[in-house]
Amino acid sequence: MNAFIKGFSPYGFSVVVKFGGSLMADLRACKAAVTELEGLADRGYRMLIVPGGGILDKAIETVDEKHPLAPFTAHHACALAQDQTGYLLSDRAFSSKLVASAMLGECRSLAKDGKIPVLLPSRILFAMDPVEWSWDITSDAVAAWITWITSTPRLAILTDVDGVYRNAATHDPESLIEELGAHELAELGHTSIDVCAAHFMAVRGVSGVVINGAHPRRLTDWLEGKRVRATHILSVTTANGLKSKA
Repeated sequence: MNAFIKGFSPYGFSVVVKFGGSLMADLRACKAAVTELEGLADRGYRMLIVPGGGILDKAIETVDEKHPLAPFTAHHACALAQDQTGYLLSDRAFSSKLVASAMLGECRSLAKDGKIPVLLPSRILFAMDPVEWSWDITSDAVAAWITWITSTPRLAILTDVDGVYRNAATHDPESLIEELGAHELAELGHTSIDVCAAHFMAVRGVSGVVINGAHPRRLTDWLEGKRVRATHILSVTTANGLKSKA
């Protein structure tokens, strides 16, 4: 990611965490994940949370399957679903540190004050219109884009499986891909991370991890440089398997 540039204030985030909406299906596990994030903030990590669409997004998809929606409708409704998940995560029912905000500048200030900003992305997406109005684009791709525009060094995608699996065989532990380059991930197509996010990470040099949010300690271990059960995404690979510069 880019180094400090004179005249431009760095956001200073340690990691962007895409908090998968699927994690809200189990509210106890969801709260455990939030507690782990709070602990990381107490230890000095500056995080930016990008929420997934979750339950509300699935409801929109269900409607679209029966009564196909216009791209404008689906795109805007799904972006607003991300906002609503963000509001829920930031409620005091879950945390005293998570704070919802639609402005990146405010998110930067919140992180400096030891809070955990939860970005409500719809306003930015509507104003800048950076992505296609397509079902191929999900909150994974939005999180990858936010990671890039904030020059954050790492992206963690918290989801409800251990990572990316060969042939989508999430039932087979041996099929878990523990490490691959972003270009290789993009070639796999849509997996537990959407193909647009993978391609964006490959082109823009974003590295990260796909990790099971039901085991939130894995996120802490990964940030501390420990090996965890997950899929590690390298921003740059070579034919002989050298790791990325990230």
